[in-house]
Amino acid sequence: MAISEFMSSISTLKSLLAPGQKAIITTHFNPDSDAIGSSLAWFHYLVKKGLEVTVVVPSAVSQNLSWMPGAEDILNFENPMHKLQVEPLVHAADWIFCLDFSGIQRLHSLSPVIKHARAPKIVIDHHLDPEDFGTYYYHRTIAASTCELIFDLIQEWGDEDLIDVAMGQCLYSGIMTDTGSFRHPNTTAHVHEVVAQLIRLGVNTNQVHRRIFDSATIDRLKFLGHVLANRLEYLPDYHLALMWISQEDLVQFNSQAGDTEGVVNYGLQLEGAVWSILMIERPDGIKLSFRSIEPFAVNGFAARYFEGGGHKNASGGRFSGGTLKQAREKLQEVLPLYLSEIKQVKNL
Repeated sequence: MAISEFMSSISTLKSLLAPGQKAIITTHFNPDSDAIGSSLAWFHYLVKKGLEVTVVVPSAVSQNLSWMPGAEDILNFENPMHKLQVEPLVHAADWIFCLDFSGIQRLHSLSPVIKHARAPKIVIDHHLDPEDFGTYYYHRTIAASTCELIFDLIQEWGDEDLIDVAMGQCLYSGIMTDTGSFRHPNTTAHVHEVVAQLIRLGVNTNQVHRRIFDSATIDRLKFLGHVLANRLEYLPDYHLALMWISQEDLVQFNSQAGDTEGVVNYGLQLEGAVWSILMIERPDGIKLSFRSIEPFAVNGFAARYFEGGGHKNASGGRFSGGTLKQAREKLQEVLPLYLSEIKQVKNL
């Protein structure tokens, strides 16, 4: 499908939504602030439209996002008690809204349940290269976040008056984090216009920021200190900050959902760094996060060598063929192929 088709197909949806219908909202594994913020804002909107709505996530919501209005009712598919509720709800749903992911495999173990459900799937997302698994699409890669898209869609449908402070808090959280607190290149004039409207609505932006960034446990801070002190290496030839986290590290510091979120960004604080890579050892393989500064793109690198992709300056990937050591060895093998491109960025 072309992007224009993604944009136009959702225009017919509003007239089909009706009070009493059942809706599921889901988002990607290890949901971040944009995933949870957009899901809960959309949850409140649909409830106001009279639908019966359930938010289902493939894995636990991190503690620093649990304050969002409605978070207490989210069902976690990894929780055995919640899992018993999820499958009947999905199969009974009239609509399934897929927020902040472009490939259904991002749902991990929840993927087959959603994939085989009878209900039409509505994809609302801003990531590159969306897969063709939905019935309706609202897809815009120039958007900084899915929360921005949710605001735009509600506004386009003429329901901006339904956005209240609770919804605004959720929307602001995703916009703020996905723009790196408004410092990334995706911080457009439109982003600031949306945020201005949320502030006029009464959203306390300072409070939202503190709830997300200033609510770490002592274990999390010690974990971060350990990573920066013992798991950070700078490769000056490639202007690369490389970090890695072992399974033992995660156990030692009692790592919880969300504790590794944002760690990769610290690498870009190094003077001279053009990009940063974080490798995390998981039971099912090595998870990688990539970040870079303009104009160096990491999405192509992630897709070519590490089963990944994403945004130009923020991407993810996987290494499922071996150990953490082997993942680092593969990285060392392919880095020389990008040397000229990296040097070109440094010369700008």
